[in-house]
Amino acid sequence: FAAEMEIYRKVSGFGLRRTFIIVLVLLFCVAAFSCSREKRTAENRSASSALAGSAAPDFRLRDLQGRNVALSHYRGKVVLLEFWATWCPPCRATVPELVNLQKEFKGRDFAVLGVSLDDHEQNLQKELTDFSRKFHINYPVLLGDEAVEHDYGVWSIPRSFLIDKEGKIRQSYSGYIDQYQSKVSAEIERLL
Repeated sequence: FAAEMEIYRKVSGFGLRRTFIIVLVLLFCVAAFSCSREKRTAENRSASSALAGSAAPDFRLRDLQGRNVALSHYRGKVVLLEFWATWCPPCRATVPELVNLQKEFKGRDFAVLGVSLDDHEQNLQKELTDFSRKFHINYPVLLGDEAVEHDYGVWSIPRSFLIDKEGKIRQSYSGYIDQYQSKVSAEIERLL
């Protein structure tokens, strides 16, 4: 790879620093929209019951304190359900916007729920707790599993679902979305 970069630098007249920046920007652009969940197939995607207008599939997942959290506990609130992972750059870019949405609608019938799809390794709970502190996450982080991935048809992340007070999916969003917070904020306000 280094030899190709040197040839490119000599031919194009760019310095190594500029070439490196261009390569980084291109790599970011490729990854910017979403991160693939390799084990998901077309069969799994089509099996999802999580479609706009349908009832959001209920689940029971553990949070970082080990408590069981069910989506049905949030009935009567508008919920933004976000599927993400710490290793996914677009997911990480969305976290501050989710934090801001949680702040913006604090005290109203609204909640963000983050469902981590990180591999369940031995230290995952500690890693997620550290990640949550570092990024000032102010909403519950839940440990996802294959059942909830399947039920929501999550085959790439970030993937989010806006669920109304009656538990129906009103909107879904896939990949990184420019100005996510302002777009989702307007939808949340409409549902409140």
